[in-house]
Amino acid sequence: MTSPSKLPEGKWPWSIVPSRAFGDKRLKDADRRVLGAMCAFVNRAGVCWPAMETMRLISGHKTEKSIFDAVQRLKAAGYVRQLRPKDYQETASGWKTNRYQVLWLGDEAKPSREDIASADRIRLATDPEPIDEVKGGLGEDETSLALSRSLALSLASAYATAVERTTGQFKRADQELGAANRLANKGFSAQQVQQATQEVARAALARRAGVPALADVERHLIVETTPS
Repeated sequence: MTSPSKLPEGKWPWSIVPSRAFGDKRLKDADRRVLGAMCAFVNRAGVCWPAMETMRLISGHKTEKSIFDAVQRLKAAGYVRQLRPKDYQETASGWKTNRYQVLWLGDEAKPSREDIASADRIRLATDPEPIDEVKGGLGEDETSLALSRSLALSLASAYATAVERTTGQFKRADQELGAANRLANKGFSAQQVQQATQEVARAALARRAGVPALADVERHLIVETTPS
């Protein structure tokens, strides 16, 4: 289990969890831990979307796939509602990821657009993009594909966040998915990508070079992790 001293900086030190979940025999302890991690970010309407890496750190799970699987079980048991972008968007563009609503009683009304907007302020500033998944029923192949996409987007978003924090320049995460996929396949975490991006970006600033691409960060990570 992750100790409190290792939780993400800036995290609220409490979580409001549906009390009905504790005695529900349909849930695993792993599911309740993920539910608790989600509830640490909910607004008054229960809306949240913390990043998978953040949920992994808080819940103490070893892999992001464990988080993904637990969210599916929580949805099936009626503790989490997936919010559909089309119910809240006026245009085709908008959410690139799914939003969720925690259900304390199980029969709560869907949140308003204002509730959706206010939940974004509860996410950690260091969070990459939130959970991404394919809509509808997920078979084994679809689940693997959704998890792969989610991991790649998480790494690309970690890169974009680190670039903006270090250089002040905005980078679109969706334009870096090629390198992000390669990094995900090599087992790199969002935290590793974020730290490496900061190092590479600072070095680029020092020599007055341009903003590094994620491919530059990828090369740096490979050099740093390759045994000499």
